Amino acid sequence: MFETLEDMLINYDWKPNKQQCTTNMRKGQYSVNVGLTCHWAKEGKPMLPTRAMIANNAEIYNECKKLFPDLMFDCIMINKNFECPPHKDKNNEGDSVIIGFGDYSGGELCIENEVHDIYWTPLMFNGSQKLHWVLPWEGDRYSIVLCKSKFMSMIKSALQPPVFSGEQTQ
Repeated sequence: MFETLEDMLINYDWKPNKQQCTTNMRKGQYSVNVGLTCHWAKEGKPMLPTRAMIANNAEIYNECKKLFPDLMFDCIMINKNFECPPHKDKNNEGDSVIIGFGDYSGGELCIENEVHDIYWTPLMFNGSQKLHWVLPWEGDRYSIVLCKSKFMSMIKSALQPPVFSGEQTQ
């Protein structure tokens, strides 16, 4: 069921972005939004595809929409070997879904001291309310997080983001 999505993550063109230059990410760690964004967060502004979504021709976004058609999300965070310290998601709203991929051992997700193996196993939880982090692992660990950003609720007319065809520009 998740073979295509795993292949997309493994073969993704992982490059550092501006955010990685300003965070504590170490070399080889990546976290990229391949979904929609409204980073200026003002009411009435449209949700637009991120540069990473455009560069990926929305392939990951559209694959996630096929796999989870009933899940409301606009943001898709893809991660490679991302060491995630304990935190709450300040820009997410409601439940998120996370799935792990790759050739790794360890790397379980802890949610308020409860350990979850997310390898090829979608897990739904509210990351804005629950403290969560990743345990150490060995190998290449990929994960994908499908979430609804708090910015989406600022757009009153939007019930769900459209499937992106690659024709829009930011």
